[in-house]
Amino acid sequence: MRSRVIACVPVLLLFMSACGEKPEPEAAPSAALTTPATPAPSASQTPTASAPQTPTARPSRKRVLAGPGTVCGEIQPPVGGPMAAVAVAAGRADCRTALKIFRTYYRPSTPKQGSAGVATVGGWRCASNSAAQASISGRLSSCRQAAAKIVADVIP
Repeated sequence: MRSRVIACVPVLLLFMSACGEKPEPEAAPSAALTTPATPAPSASQTPTASAPQTPTARPSRKRVLAGPGTVCGEIQPPVGGPMAAVAVAAGRADCRTALKIFRTYYRPSTPKQGSAGVATVGGWRCASNSAAQASISGRLSSCRQAAAKIVADVIP
């Protein structure tokens, strides 16, 4: 991992040069990986009400909607079926939600109806192809919600 960070430094310097900025002299690799120390404020230094406070960085939990053609990830359907790629086929959908929908749909405890295994999971209407149709089309299952469609396709 350390060598990957060091390898990126010349690229960053090249990029900065291309933008018209002058790169700083290249530091030793150990210095590039350390963060500069900031002195602790003394008791006499108290922030004023007008001084801006830097919020603590938190990972974003905002849902990002992916468009058609986006592959969200892979899942293993139960009963030793082939690995499947979960993707957005139409509309827009959140990839984390798409993976969760298919994981829930493929659980044996999820009630399904008919030979297509129709089920509603988290507001998504899901169905599966027969084994014969899946081997021809490559599509194991699909789920729809409004204009959005997510699919689970066989990974060859």
